[in-house]
Amino acid sequence: MNTSVTSPRATTWLVLCSMVAMLYFAREFLVPIALAAFVAFALAPFVEQIARAGLPRMLATTLTMAAVGVLVGAVGWLVAGQIQGFAEQMPTYRANLQMKGADLRASFGKLIEQTTSMVRGIGRDLSVTPAVEAPPTPAAAPDGNWWSVLHSALNSMADFSVVASLVLLLAFVMLLRWDDLRDRLLALASQSDLPVTTRAAKEASAKVGTYLRRQLFLNGVHGAAMGLILWWIGVPNPLVWGLLGATMRFVPYLGPIVSTVAPILVSFASSDGWSQSWIALGSLLSLELLTNSVLEPWLYGAGTGISPLALVISAAFWTWIWGPIGLVLSTPLTVCLIVVGKHFPRLRFLDVLFGDQPAMPQRSRLYQRLLVGEQDAAWEILRQEVARTSPIEAADRTLIPALGLAGQAGADGRIDVERRGLIGALAHALVDELDESRLPSPSPTATATRVLCFPARDALDAVGARLLAAELVQHGLKATASAGGELLGEVIESIRRDGVGIVCVSSVLPTHFLHVRSLCKKLLASDERLVIVVGLWGEDLDTKEIDQRLPNSPRVRVATSLAQAVAVTEAIAAPHHAPAALLAATP
Repeated sequence: MNTSVTSPRATTWLVLCSMVAMLYFAREFLVPIALAAFVAFALAPFVEQIARAGLPRMLATTLTMAAVGVLVGAVGWLVAGQIQGFAEQMPTYRANLQMKGADLRASFGKLIEQTTSMVRGIGRDLSVTPAVEAPPTPAAAPDGNWWSVLHSALNSMADFSVVASLVLLLAFVMLLRWDDLRDRLLALASQSDLPVTTRAAKEASAKVGTYLRRQLFLNGVHGAAMGLILWWIGVPNPLVWGLLGATMRFVPYLGPIVSTVAPILVSFASSDGWSQSWIALGSLLSLELLTNSVLEPWLYGAGTGISPLALVISAAFWTWIWGPIGLVLSTPLTVCLIVVGKHFPRLRFLDVLFGDQPAMPQRSRLYQRLLVGEQDAAWEILRQEVARTSPIEAADRTLIPALGLAGQAGADGRIDVERRGLIGALAHALVDELDESRLPSPSPTATATRVLCFPARDALDAVGARLLAAELVQHGLKATASAGGELLGEVIESIRRDGVGIVCVSSVLPTHFLHVRSLCKKLLASDERLVIVVGLWGEDLDTKEIDQRLPNSPRVRVATSLAQAVAVTEAIAAPHHAPAALLAATP
């Protein structure tokens, strides 16, 4: 009987789907726990500070929770007083609204009427079924209607009170048993996974705690600035709107919109003219723009480790799972998922999908652009590396390794000869762009040693030869690059004719060792004064392995990077260097 074994990847996805289902269907149970953990993370530093002062943990936790309760009660009392004052001014606000409505009708009444008429006409034209007059519905008894509204409001308040009390109780217990709770969570991991789990828990706790404290500070500053601005321009109840601005910013995306639009509408209703409304609109929008575009990136920085797109996706996901509470908790929960994906290989895709670090190294990105033939995109990647470092360093770190990936894929049969040739042609085009971006090269001296950069076999090797020749020219040497395709006899003849003293053989990973060895032997035999620099781009070999694969001669030098090849060639070509004829006698 055949027994199928589930792959680890399938098992991982099965577990993840089960966890998502559990989060969705058990949300009424899990949301209070998540909120309590949210509150505990925010208050844990204060409890720790009080406990370090010498007070017992119980007393420190009780004082912290009591201070929070007093603060919330004081804020509620102030807000209630402001709301009462707002309600007393409602008749005045109604008169202002009527006056401004009349102004709007006088200025735009004709346009509004024409637009409304046009929309109604379009609606009649698009209508498929004739309108049927709905039968009259009996009006509900006023007393019953009011009782239904009151009953619904009381039920909502009761549910909110129960959930809030449960959240505070859970937060109190979590703070009281903080160390024990951490130890129990860590004990779920095996002893072998304990170091990784400890690092992950420490990183997640630090990131979430830092994010919450910074968010609390920034939201408080934003709310205070909003209240002061509204108080200065005379908008009623500025304390209410400042508190609303500080509180609603904990709700991503929707919260700032609500906290900004509400006081603008109140200013529109409360002011006699239009000046205050326009000032409120400009001031609050400027404050929101400053907070979102300057303060948040500066204060948060890369502390969360979440990419901007992942923030939107995570907000949508957690809102779907847990509703508005999920929107509030989306960032801390996603931070925890990214940390888990970073430390556990099977869940690495979480870090790749949601993290703010590049998903692929630059060499892999460049190789992918070359693979699909996107020359402009490939040059943009290389140009950024050149701007950040230098042409030779960008070639060593990005272009040469990308060609190595292409060479390895060709050797393994994952790309055909035609695709490999296309990659080589695109890489040569990138070298052309690099040559145009270089500074003017110095003129070589008349006695400078001539250098020939020669590809070992194919177009990818020729790219390395061109890069090395261009860099040697920048260093004042007489260097040229062979285009490749010539017979070895023709190359040897040109070496003798032009008086070439150094030949640089370029070979991209994976190196054609047998071919390179044969080239070196024939070149060494052609001229006893010739020095050969073998560029094994991308190779990471020890000296013994190189000696076994290449001719053991002091006239053969090996470099594994363009920068190293330039240094070796410069040392050989230096005026104070020993004559080439004596190189054979030096170890």
